[in-house]
Amino acid sequence: MGDSVDLRNVFAEFVGTVLVMLAGPGLLVLAGDSVGTVGVAIGFGAATALAIGAIGAVANPMFSLALFFSRGITGHQLVTDLIGQVLGGIVGAAFIWGMNDADRFSVGSNGWETTSDVGVQLTGFSTLGTVIAAELVIGIMITVVLLSTISQGRSESAIAAFAGLAVGVGALILVPISGFGANPARSIGAAIFADTDPNALGQVWVFVIVPLIASFGGMLVWLGIDDATVDDTVFDDTILDDAADAIDELVDGD
Repeated sequence: MGDSVDLRNVFAEFVGTVLVMLAGPGLLVLAGDSVGTVGVAIGFGAATALAIGAIGAVANPMFSLALFFSRGITGHQLVTDLIGQVLGGIVGAAFIWGMNDADRFSVGSNGWETTSDVGVQLTGFSTLGTVIAAELVIGIMITVVLLSTISQGRSESAIAAFAGLAVGVGALILVPISGFGANPARSIGAAIFADTDPNALGQVWVFVIVPLIASFGGMLVWLGIDDATVDDTVFDDTILDDAADAIDELVDGD
């Protein structure tokens, strides 16, 4: 029974992530000039909403890790989520590559600006510092929306709608800056099939590490605006819990 549940979870995350790949990076590669940034943002947001609301997948390691932190899923579920998501990101990117006449794509991946010796911009991305800051802030905000809607007891359709809207707004901001990462599975898959100029595989580490940090940061912000406490997270009985207790005592004047 357990193995059957695991396989269903892996497959759901796989399908959901493939959908996100086709509707996000796929639009950038195949129809970016036609639909523009707004169209791509709608694609990312709508695919996320469909994955959550219809398929039952979050299709994003950043979301899964945040859910694990907030005890929304178990460590075992986190592992099955990640397996399905990474496989979905790679297969989704392979589909895009195939639909692009088996040509490696120069758009659709994530990266930061590279410059020549005289400072001439060579890519459409922003500088590394800007990319890290923007990806971190947007990743935190998207994570907060997901955790807040879940903790408020919203319906699954409402959670899907709000999360999809947050992703869409994030894409509007980040597509011109970094190509919109905020999803390690999406970034890894696209990097594998991207053109070597810019070096997407060489830069993908940023788009893996930053969203995972954002999931933790999003949890902290969520704790600051929600009735939940550190005791409701996996960080109960850790230094984070001790710090929260100390802050409470300071605020209460004890």
